[in-house]
Amino acid sequence: MTTELNQGEQFVADFRANAAALTTANAYNPEDEHDACGVGFIAAIDGKPRRSVVEKGIEALKAVWHRGAVDADGKTGDGAGIQRRVPQKFFKDHVKVIGHRAPDNKLAVGQVFLPRISLDAQEACRCIVETEILRFGYYIYGWRQVPINVD
Repeated sequence: MTTELNQGEQFVADFRANAAALTTANAYNPEDEHDACGVGFIAAIDGKPRRSVVEKGIEALKAVWHRGAVDADGKTGDGAGIQRRVPQKFFKDHVKVIGHRAPDNKLAVGQVFLPRISLDAQEACRCIVETEILRFGYYIYGWRQVPINVD
C-alpha cells in the first residue's frame, strides 16, 4: 500500500535526502547541529486547551535557562515565553491598518531573527523566507518591527 506525502512530510523527506547527499559529499556534518538553541512547540493537536499543555510549555522554557533569554544589556530579551494562542483580533486589526482586508480564516504569525549588522544579509534572508512562504501557497501581509522599550 502506498500513501502520498502531504506538503510537510514531503518537505521533511526532501530535507533528509538533501542532508544525506550533502553528508556524502562532506559538505554537511549532522554532529554540528548542536551549536544553537532551539525552539520548542508544545501543542494539543485537537486544539482543546488543557493545563498539561501549559505545564509542559513551562518545562520547555526551563530547559533553556542557560540562555536566560536576556541580551547582553541585561534589559532586552528575545521574547522567550509562552503564547497560548495567536491573538487574531490584534493581527487582523493590524492588517486593516496597513490597508488590506483581513481574511475570514485565521492568520498565522512568524517570528524571524534576521542578521543584525548587514542590511544585505537581512534582505537576502527576508527573500528566502518570503519565497518559501509563497511557494507553500500562503500570503504575506507584511513585516512588522516588534516595538521595544529601551528604558
